[in-house]
Amino acid sequence: MLHLPTVRRLLAGGGGLVRDALRAAWVLREVEAARWVEGPSTLVARLRERGLRAEERSPAARRRLVRVIAHLDRWIMREPNCYRRALTRIALDRVSAGEPFVFGLDLRPSGPHGHAWVAGADDAGESFDVEFRL
Repeated sequence: MLHLPTVRRLLAGGGGLVRDALRAAWVLREVEAARWVEGPSTLVARLRERGLRAEERSPAARRRLVRVIAHLDRWIMREPNCYRRALTRIALDRVSAGEPFVFGLDLRPSGPHGHAWVAGADDAGESFDVEFRL
């Protein structure tokens, strides 16, 4: 049985693990539905507006949020997706919402390759033939 004061304490913190997980799970599902019907510029703008109203986070809380989003993306959605993770991040984190959203595209002989990320906070670590910033 869950101890109610413990649950309240976990949920009460501005960036507690349980609170981050619940919010991220909710937003991941919203983002998954929206990314199939809404264009990137509209979707990024809408989620950025939401993220700019999000609570202030410490650097440690921001790193934890990124890990929570990545774990839930693999667990809930079964197949990890960088676009979905980056969109969720800008919706939940004020600093990320203020950073450019980047799509990198690479035309390789083996087939096209792409990646999406939040600039500054989450650089891709690789170079691409073309980068689009929103």
